Amino acid sequence: MGGFVLNSQESGREPKSYRELLESVDIPQRSRGGSFEAVLERADALPRGRALDLPSGPGRLSEALRRIGFTVTAADLDAGTFQANLVPFCVTDLERPLPFRDGSFSLVHCGDGIEHMENPFSVMREFSRVLDDKGVLIITTPNYGNVGRRVQFLATGAISKPPNRAPFYASGPRFDRGHINPMTPARLAYTAENAGLELVEMTTVLPRRRQRWLSPLAFLILIYTRTLAARRRTDLFADQTQSRSMLLGGKKLVTVFRKQRRDDGVPGA
Repeated sequence: MGGFVLNSQESGREPKSYRELLESVDIPQRSRGGSFEAVLERADALPRGRALDLPSGPGRLSEALRRIGFTVTAADLDAGTFQANLVPFCVTDLERPLPFRDGSFSLVHCGDGIEHMENPFSVMREFSRVLDDKGVLIITTPNYGNVGRRVQFLATGAISKPPNRAPFYASGPRFDRGHINPMTPARLAYTAENAGLELVEMTTVLPRRRQRWLSPLAFLILIYTRTLAARRRTDLFADQTQSRSMLLGGKKLVTVFRKQRRDDGVPGA
């Protein structure tokens, strides 16, 4: 733990862990328990600055980021559920250009959002645009790279729940169809790189213990990966996406990216 210090206005006993910090925030949480702790741990290691949390949902993580010293802006398509009264909120549609200037934030967090987007490449470019030249992007999304998901795809042809088939014209453009763009670890890393971001860390949380019986299959995948040509391994981000910890890893993928710098020293677009 990074030894966070609560804002001076906060009162009461100082939390001893990220879990305790979140428990002290009386706001509901939509995502699975454990993912916000992982995000806070990584954010706590960064210099304090302006942070963007989107989609923010009710705002539990937005408030927690504020309490550890970030100047937070929360954004979501649905303003009706937001409850973090001390955090500025902006109604924002991730399918459209973000209403923020270039280089506005040192930290952007997108939790359980990118897999819902029609065009993840455009979304990622917008994240890159609003980050400053030392900016960091933290994304959480389901771990579609573990061996359990791969077996699911083999059996059903799908690695996520079927999207909601309600007609678009009936539901409207703001309707959430579900995970219409499942982002495998390699695809997520490629999408970020295409937007001028480089992969810093890729890990998993929320263990799936039932995957243990699939360990022999994970071992065979690792052997196969080692036979690939070096260029192919690089294209697959194999060191991060084809590791044992990823194949047998948890339900949630936590990734950290930072703004790339070109050879001329200028941050990537």
